[in-house]
Amino acid sequence: MTTTTLEAPTATSKATKVEKNGVPPPVELSVAHVQEPASTPPPAIPTTTTPDLFEKAICLAVSLRKPGNRRKLSASLVDVDADKDLISAQKILLSCEHLKTIAHYDGEIRRYLYTRCLPSLFKEGVYLVPLGMVEEVEAKLNAFAETRKQLVTAFVAAYPSLIEEAQKRLRAAFNQSDYPSTERMEANFRMEWRYIAFSVPGTLKTVSHEMFRKEQEKAERQWAEALDEVRALLRTHLSELVQHLVDRLSGNNKNAKPKVFKNTLVTNMSEFLETFDARNLTDDTELASVVKRAKELLSGVDAQTLRTSAALRTSLHEGFSNLKGTLDTLVVSKPSRAISFEEE
Repeated sequence: MTTTTLEAPTATSKATKVEKNGVPPPVELSVAHVQEPASTPPPAIPTTTTPDLFEKAICLAVSLRKPGNRRKLSASLVDVDADKDLISAQKILLSCEHLKTIAHYDGEIRRYLYTRCLPSLFKEGVYLVPLGMVEEVEAKLNAFAETRKQLVTAFVAAYPSLIEEAQKRLRAAFNQSDYPSTERMEANFRMEWRYIAFSVPGTLKTVSHEMFRKEQEKAERQWAEALDEVRALLRTHLSELVQHLVDRLSGNNKNAKPKVFKNTLVTNMSEFLETFDARNLTDDTELASVVKRAKELLSGVDAQTLRTSAALRTSLHEGFSNLKGTLDTLVVSKPSRAISFEEE
């Protein structure tokens, strides 16, 4: 590699100008070319065998925000025969159906994500979405956001009158500062989502190859744990669905009320079976075999048929009881924690 350096003239260099008024002339620089030895290449980063989890899915972070509806009650308003430093009381700022409806709708959004993704793998609010379902999930989130916006708009329209009602009901406990302006209140409601990736920063290689290697090995172990958790989550989810179905299909006790077969008894199971192939990120062949058998048992069955056919209930109870036995051997233990890529 050739580099260019600048050199000041030596004592033997020919002077070109003479000092004038005691001010020395500017120093002239000459250009020299120096051939540097070839640099030693950095050590190669070892090839890793990171599981291809993120070749089949992508992480989706969903945030559903709304303002808190409780505040701490002033100790002066709490009349108890006790040390008030040890007593904590709260007041509800607004009592209205609008906020309850929004909270219920947020629950519906999370339930949808639970049926399409694998939740709580890294932290709360982060979901693992199979690549084949990204477009469906994205479209559904946009629809959810539009409906949620309408619910928030309805609440904001009623907000001034709700404050007046709260003032009447809270009386001495009412504090105007607890209630922001209409514009600020509306801004406190947000639904946001983004797709994110987890990996070892490539720029770390420019700092230290050894640090990069260690972080890569640590990521390897964490990806392996993630795959184990994904497999366990699906096995546990199906096991719980089968257990619930078997319980509902079991015969009624003489003194017990007749069991009610809701539509969700079948639809929840069918939804899991239909989305399993896309969510089977670990290629769990053992669970796939159980799913195939469950599809055969549930083919053509709906809640209404279960309500009217005792023979069908008996047949399904026997078939799913056998599947439950198989699942019991697959579910060694339930997933114990959310996967975290932060040091504990």
